[in-house]
Amino acid sequence: MVELSREDAEHLLAQAPFRRFLFAAIQSAGILSHEGPAHGPIQRDLSYIEGRRSLGFEILLMIEQGQPEPLRTAGALATIDAAIREAMNPDPKEKSRDKAPKYDRYADIGDDD
Repeated sequence: MVELSREDAEHLLAQAPFRRFLFAAIQSAGILSHEGPAHGPIQRDLSYIEGRRSLGFEILLMIEQGQPEPLRTAGALATIDAAIREAMNPDPKEKSRDKAPKYDRYADIGDDD
Protein backbone atom coordinates (compact mmCIF):
# COMPACT_ATOMS: atom_id res chain seq x y z
CA MET A 1 0.00 0.00 0.00
CA VAL A 2 1.23 3.50 -0.80
CA GLU A 3 2.09 5.54 2.26
CA LEU A 4 0.43 8.85 3.03
CA SER A 5 1.92 10.94 5.80
CA ARG A 6 -0.11 11.41 8.96
CA GLU A 7 0.12 15.19 8.47
CA ASP A 8 -1.27 14.96 4.93
CA ALA A 9 -4.10 12.72 6.11
CA GLU A 10 -4.91 15.15 8.94
CA HIS A 11 -4.94 18.06 6.50
CA LEU A 12 -7.25 16.24 4.10
CA LEU A 13 -9.67 15.19 6.86
CA ALA A 14 -9.91 18.77 8.05
CA GLN A 15 -11.31 19.85 4.66
CA ALA A 16 -15.10 19.57 4.24
CA PRO A 17 -14.85 19.24 0.43
CA PHE A 18 -12.47 16.29 0.87
CA ARG A 19 -14.86 14.58 3.30
CA ARG A 20 -17.64 14.98 0.70
CA PHE A 21 -15.31 13.53 -1.95
CA LEU A 22 -14.52 10.66 0.41
CA PHE A 23 -18.23 9.94 0.85
CA ALA A 24 -18.65 9.86 -2.95
CA ALA A 25 -15.68 7.47 -3.19
CA ILE A 26 -17.20 5.22 -0.52
CA GLN A 27 -20.48 5.15 -2.43
CA SER A 28 -18.75 4.55 -5.77
CA ALA A 29 -16.65 1.73 -4.34
CA GLY A 30 -19.76 -0.01 -3.03
CA ILE A 31 -18.44 -0.19 0.52
CA LEU A 32 -21.83 0.45 2.06
CA SER A 33 -23.75 -1.88 -0.25
CA HIS A 34 -24.03 -5.60 -0.78
CA GLU A 35 -23.56 -6.81 -4.36
CA GLY A 36 -23.77 -10.59 -4.04
CA PRO A 37 -26.70 -12.79 -3.04
CA ALA A 38 -27.11 -13.64 0.63
CA HIS A 39 -26.94 -17.33 -0.25
CA GLY A 40 -26.85 -19.56 -3.29
CA PRO A 41 -24.78 -19.48 -6.46
CA ILE A 42 -23.40 -16.23 -7.81
CA GLN A 43 -24.55 -15.62 -11.38
CA ARG A 44 -21.76 -13.22 -12.30
CA ASP A 45 -18.12 -12.61 -11.62
CA LEU A 46 -17.78 -10.31 -8.63
CA SER A 47 -14.02 -9.76 -8.94
CA TYR A 48 -14.47 -6.31 -10.50
CA ILE A 49 -16.85 -5.21 -7.77
CA GLU A 50 -14.61 -6.61 -5.04
CA GLY A 51 -11.61 -4.85 -6.62
CA ARG A 52 -13.42 -1.52 -6.38
CA ARG A 53 -14.34 -2.22 -2.76
CA SER A 54 -10.75 -3.16 -1.98
CA LEU A 55 -9.44 0.11 -3.45
CA GLY A 56 -12.07 2.05 -1.49
CA PHE A 57 -10.93 0.39 1.74
CA GLU A 58 -7.29 1.16 0.94
CA ILE A 59 -8.15 4.85 0.51
CA LEU A 60 -10.03 4.82 3.80
CA LEU A 61 -7.13 3.18 5.62
CA MET A 62 -4.68 5.76 4.24
CA ILE A 63 -6.89 8.60 5.47
CA GLU A 64 -7.58 6.89 8.82
CA GLN A 65 -4.01 7.83 9.78
CA GLY A 66 -5.22 11.41 10.07
CA GLN A 67 -7.65 10.55 12.86
CA PRO A 68 -6.61 11.17 16.46
CA GLU A 69 -4.91 8.06 17.89
CA PRO A 70 -7.82 7.01 20.16
CA LEU A 71 -10.22 7.02 17.18
CA ARG A 72 -8.14 4.96 14.74
CA THR A 73 -9.48 1.49 13.97
CA ALA A 74 -8.56 -1.29 11.57
CA GLY A 75 -11.89 -0.77 9.81
CA ALA A 76 -11.49 3.01 9.37
CA LEU A 77 -14.76 3.56 11.22
CA ALA A 78 -13.96 7.10 12.34
CA THR A 79 -13.14 8.11 8.77
CA ILE A 80 -16.30 6.52 7.38
CA ASP A 81 -18.24 8.31 10.13
CA ALA A 82 -16.65 11.67 9.25
CA ALA A 83 -17.51 11.23 5.56
CA ILE A 84 -21.11 10.23 6.28
CA ARG A 85 -21.62 13.08 8.74
CA GLU A 86 -20.32 15.59 6.19
CA ALA A 87 -22.63 14.21 3.50
CA MET A 88 -25.64 14.24 5.82
CA ASN A 89 -24.96 17.61 7.49
CA PRO A 90 -23.08 19.93 5.14
CA ASP A 91 -22.04 23.29 6.50
CA PRO A 92 -24.69 25.77 5.27
CA LYS A 93 -22.18 28.66 5.24
CA GLU A 94 -19.87 26.72 2.93
CA LYS A 95 -22.66 25.84 0.50
CA SER A 96 -23.75 29.47 0.18
CA ARG A 97 -20.18 30.51 -0.68
CA ASP A 98 -19.86 27.85 -3.38
CA LYS A 99 -23.22 28.58 -4.98
CA ALA A 100 -23.45 30.89 -7.95
CA PRO A 101 -25.85 33.78 -7.46
CA LYS A 102 -29.38 32.86 -8.43
CA TYR A 103 -30.35 34.19 -11.85
CA ASP A 104 -33.16 36.71 -11.68
CA ARG A 105 -34.90 36.82 -15.04
CA TYR A 106 -36.74 40.02 -14.08
CA ALA A 107 -33.64 41.96 -12.96
CA ASP A 108 -33.22 43.80 -16.29
CA ILE A 109 -36.83 45.02 -16.39
CA GLY A 110 -37.00 48.62 -15.22
CA ASP A 111 -39.66 50.17 -13.08
CA ASP A 112 -42.32 52.00 -15.08
CA ASP A 113 -43.16 54.36 -12.22
